[in-house]
Amino acid sequence: MPHIVIFAKCPSHVAGKFVQKSVEALQKNLFPDDESLQEALVRSAWKISEDGIRFLSISNVKEGKLEESLKIIYKEMLYYSEIEGFESNVEVWGTWREGFEAMGMEPPSV
Repeated sequence: MPHIVIFAKCPSHVAGKFVQKSVEALQKNLFPDDESLQEALVRSAWKISEDGIRFLSISNVKEGKLEESLKIIYKEMLYYSEIEGFESNVEVWGTWREGFEAMGMEPPSV
């Protein structure tokens, strides 16, 4: 069960537009959470940086649901791409268990 890690950023001067679009998406339920596909581990962390406002989200994908989850995430990132300067990066990361298995090792029980 891999993780989907989303990094996004927008210039500080358009942060209000990003927040407005986020509220609109929530009110219209454009991208509803689907717990049958993925579980949010970090829904939306953010920070102010020299690049403007940066965002981070991490979800744990359910078995066999990676492709379907990515389609929804790509739609959402395209929705925000209308904002001047908005950029995003969607990455698929393995879990620590998958890392051990890839090395032919049994993960420790913790």
